[in-house]
Amino acid sequence: MDRKEEIMQSAIRFFSEKGYFSTSVQEIADDCKISKGTLYQFFDSKEELLIQAIESNHKKMLQSAANVNVDASLSAKEKLIRKIAAQADGFRNNKDFMVMLLRALPPHDNPEIALLMKRIKVTMTNWYKDCLLEAYGEKAEPYIWDFTIMFQGMLREYISLVIHDKKDIDVQRVARFVVERIDTMIGHTTDLVPVLTASEMKEYMECEDGMESDTSVEELDNLLEELKGKAKRLPIPDKGREECLSAIQSLHNECHEQEPRSFFIKAMLLYLAENTELKGLLRRIGATLNVDITAKP
Repeated sequence: MDRKEEIMQSAIRFFSEKGYFSTSVQEIADDCKISKGTLYQFFDSKEELLIQAIESNHKKMLQSAANVNVDASLSAKEKLIRKIAAQADGFRNNKDFMVMLLRALPPHDNPEIALLMKRIKVTMTNWYKDCLLEAYGEKAEPYIWDFTIMFQGMLREYISLVIHDKKDIDVQRVARFVVERIDTMIGHTTDLVPVLTASEMKEYMECEDGMESDTSVEELDNLLEELKGKAKRLPIPDKGREECLSAIQSLHNECHEQEPRSFFIKAMLLYLAENTELKGLLRRIGATLNVDITAKP
């Protein structure tokens, strides 16, 4: 486990046990046997640490389930069962993470956290929908949103028993049992009117289609605005501060060009990273733009 991953896992454990507000950055640093200054080389703030921990764990759980698709020897239905089992295993092996999501998050008055949680909710619902469509195709399509919500609800309750009630349940059996029930419903639902139509779920469909680009633009603008505010508070001479703000404006303008120049963006990020206080935030901006920068020490 690398140092950044170690810090995120420590933070998840503390946030789930003590709560977000009751946990100090110093506690996390002490747990990882590093200084607070070293921790801030990886994360600009406790809030950024929370956001990156949520994103990282969510991606890992989805990737674990997606790996099932590479096995061409499995039937579509067996792939569905194994993906659900892999996801449930991920939840069970990351109980601290699940507890943190459900109990330890700060209020969503921070737009970045609110946007992240919305993205995760939409992503998961659409992931279940896609899993069912991959397994059943046109048989499930007329009722796909109803089946998705029922499927998601059944699994959520079993996972809740494992995590919150500490039930020793075999997730493989759960996955197979739930999929068999869905299989029966799909095979015997032919003459009913769906409750959830495409019109009812329009918001989820639009979010799925536009989530990536819309999220990236909104997230980038939020980060650049945050960067501007932090630059205004830098303890440096006025001339240096004005140059920083000018560079941030140039970065903002370039990012919104039809064809942004990656070399220019990287140059601006590296220039701004000469101010130690901005490094963590600049790393997040670089990640959002898919620009790999190594901030100067």
